[in-house]
Amino acid sequence: MALIIRNGLIVTPTADSVRSGRGTIRVEKDRIARIAWQGEAGSIEPASGDQVIDASKRLVMPGLVDAHAHFYGMLMPGLVERLPLDMRMPYLAACFTGWEERDASLSALLGAARMMRNGTTTVMENILQGVGDSEATVKALVASGMRAVVGPMVADRPFYETVPGYRECLPATLLEEGTRPPAGPPPAEVVAACRALAKRWHGAEGRISICLSPSTPHRCTDRMLELLAEAAADDKLGVHTHLLETRPQAAAARHLYGRSMVEHIEKLGLLRPGFLGAHSVWLSDADMDRMASVGAGISHNPLSNLYLGSGIARVPQLLKRGIAVGIGSDGPNCGSSTSLIEVMKLAAIVHRLGEPEGSRWPSAEDAFRMATLGGARALGLDRDVGSLEVGKKADLVLLDAESPGFVPLNDPVMQLVFGETGSAVRSVIVNGDFIVEDGRPTKLDMAQLIGEAAERGQRLAGRVREPLSRAARFEPYLRQTYLALLREFEERS
Repeated sequence: MALIIRNGLIVTPTADSVRSGRGTIRVEKDRIARIAWQGEAGSIEPASGDQVIDASKRLVMPGLVDAHAHFYGMLMPGLVERLPLDMRMPYLAACFTGWEERDASLSALLGAARMMRNGTTTVMENILQGVGDSEATVKALVASGMRAVVGPMVADRPFYETVPGYRECLPATLLEEGTRPPAGPPPAEVVAACRALAKRWHGAEGRISICLSPSTPHRCTDRMLELLAEAAADDKLGVHTHLLETRPQAAAARHLYGRSMVEHIEKLGLLRPGFLGAHSVWLSDADMDRMASVGAGISHNPLSNLYLGSGIARVPQLLKRGIAVGIGSDGPNCGSSTSLIEVMKLAAIVHRLGEPEGSRWPSAEDAFRMATLGGARALGLDRDVGSLEVGKKADLVLLDAESPGFVPLNDPVMQLVFGETGSAVRSVIVNGDFIVEDGRPTKLDMAQLIGEAAERGQRLAGRVREPLSRAARFEPYLRQTYLALLREFEERS
């Protein structure tokens, strides 16, 4: 039995543009078998037993690809505010006090539900809790029906070493507590656990992938990075890391390595095909050239970067070099929306501020391509997803073409990017299977999920009050160090 999506307004990226027009799509099993564009030769007629969807009042597009997200933030919104990333880290660590496996599972389920309802079919889930909670997260994503690349973040360098000068600022009363080495197994055991996770789950359900994920290069020792590089090459796994998200991180790299962070990971073998850098705000021209030379990708996270005051990635220059650029939501932990459509809108707009020549502004088509095919390329999934093409996986989104944002319909791409929020999404399909119908996830009990998430989230907020208060004792000294690193970066620039 095939699925026929008849007479929809199809909008899909192509190799170098975006195509839109009426057409009918035939899905067989988990892949697109045929597309018949109106006005071209050939048609698609249903056979007995086929499921036929009348899409005459629907806009049909490929599922959106979220190239960088953290589901843990779903259970801890509103706990930390008005702090840049480098000063926020101790507070985020405090929020995991008493974190349990069920918290990991619930946050992933809630995040998946929110994303699916807004048209995201593929997510790169970067697990902050590390390898321990990864199994619960992967199982939750399998249950949700989404496609996912999962990377448990790992790190083994003490926090104070990642912020040069911080130790020297701490008073004697806080020095011992503030410079404790991280607890945990040695790098070889951590990397072995990541490889074991990949062996169990890579390829599960035809929609789960596992990648290796140093939290950031400067939060890992060189030994950890070397082991991850070896594992990536041996097991043919992708690598995902936060890369030069902030100016203090760029300054820290100079202290730690005496060279740029990108140059350093290149020397260690980590910068390779399948590498994806999240944020990548403070790349130099030489950094971008290095990334382009190996086919690395970037996740552009404009809403998160603005919320945290991190800066604006140089996306036009990245695209000019042929680097695959996707769009990431990052998550509520960084003030961001789970609607990639909203983030896509910002990606089209934010780069216009410093460019007086309108012809050089990123277009709606540019933003749409980044949120679909660009993200798929960055994640190494572009053979299967990111566009509507014969032979690709049947990951599709049907939106109500009669919703206010599309009436009157003059330019579907512009109106999708600039006028939509995700509220028009009606059906979401992954691998030919409906995971959202009439705006509701089909595989999740939303009432039960919302109720349990609310209860556990409130309990979490209660138990982290004291840890957050302890973290606040270090804030004045971390702020002093942060500002010094900012000044150092500006002086070198």
